[in-house]
Amino acid sequence: MAATERIGRADTADYRTPPTSAGVAEPPDWASHALGRERRMGRVVCDGVTIRYLSWGDPAAPATVLVHGGAAHAMWWAPLAALLDHGGHVVALDLSGHGLSDHRPVYSVGTWAREVVAVAEAVSPDPATIVAHSLGGIASSVVLTDPALAEHVRRVVLVDTPAWPDAPAPEQPLAEREVRPHRIYAAAAEGVARFRLVPPQPCDNDWYVDHIAWHGLRPVDEPHAPAAGVQWRFDPRIFANPTGNHQIVRFGGDLDEACRPFAVVMGERSYLAEGARRALAGRPDTPLLFVPDAAHHVMLDQPLSLLSTLRSLLTTWP
Repeated sequence: MAATERIGRADTADYRTPPTSAGVAEPPDWASHALGRERRMGRVVCDGVTIRYLSWGDPAAPATVLVHGGAAHAMWWAPLAALLDHGGHVVALDLSGHGLSDHRPVYSVGTWAREVVAVAEAVSPDPATIVAHSLGGIASSVVLTDPALAEHVRRVVLVDTPAWPDAPAPEQPLAEREVRPHRIYAAAAEGVARFRLVPPQPCDNDWYVDHIAWHGLRPVDEPHAPAAGVQWRFDPRIFANPTGNHQIVRFGGDLDEACRPFAVVMGERSYLAEGARRALAGRPDTPLLFVPDAAHHVMLDQPLSLLSTLRSLLTTWP
C-alpha cells in the first residue's frame, strides 16, 4: 500500500514556493494558477527504497502517471499535471536518485521501470496511462515490452524518448559523464543562475527553467559538509554505467515487442526528431506527433502546445 498525506502549495516542506530572494522568474498566470492547485504527496516502497510522488484530482479515478527524465524531478511536470485531466487523476513521481525519492547504491533502467509500475499500482484502481519523457520514457519502454510489468498499465506515451536501437546520444553521452559530488552553492539564487539543461539547449521560457532549477535544489544537511548552502537533489551516480551498455542513453529493447498500445510525441527541433521519423513513422496504430518549435525538453519549450497535444491524444486514442 502507498502511504499518502494531503498537502497544499503553501505548506509543502520540500517542493515549496520559491521566495523572492531565490531569483526565480514569475510564471505566467496560467502556470501560477496550475501550481496553486491543491496536490497530495504520497510514497510507495519499491525494492527496499521509498519512491515519492505528487498527485492531483480524484484519487478514485484511473490515473495518468507522468515520469520525468534524467537528473530531473516530478516538478518538471507540475505546471501541466494540474491541468492535464480535469476531473481525473494525475500523478508525477520522482524516480529513485531523483527529487524527493531515496537513493540507491546502483541504478538501472529495469529498477526504474519497476518503480513506475509500483506507483501506478499504488495510485490507480485500474491500469494506468503512462506519459514519460526522455530517460523516463526509456524506463517506460521497458515496462511496455515486459509482459509482467505491462499488465499493470493501459497505454504509454513516450515524449522525446530515444526508443530505437541507433538513437543518437546527446552532445556529451550521459553514460560517459564523470561521477563527482555536487557543488555546494551559498544560496539558492546562485544555483538557479548556474542551472543548465542536459542535454543542452536554449529555452525562451525563463520562468519554467527557473522553476525546475529551484525545485531541483535542496539544503545541504550532511554533518561533514564543508559549508552550508544548497546543492542539486539528484544523485550524481545515476549517470554511472557499470554495465557499459549505454542504458541511460537509449532503449536497448525492441518496441515491436510492446505488450500495450504506445504513442510517441517529439519536439520538432529535438536532436532525436529526424531519427524518430526514420525509425517510428508508419507504424500501424502508433501515433507519431511533433510539437512545433520544441526541442528535447518539450514541456519547457512549448508547455501549452504539449498540454494540448496530450489532452487530445489521451481523449481520442487508442
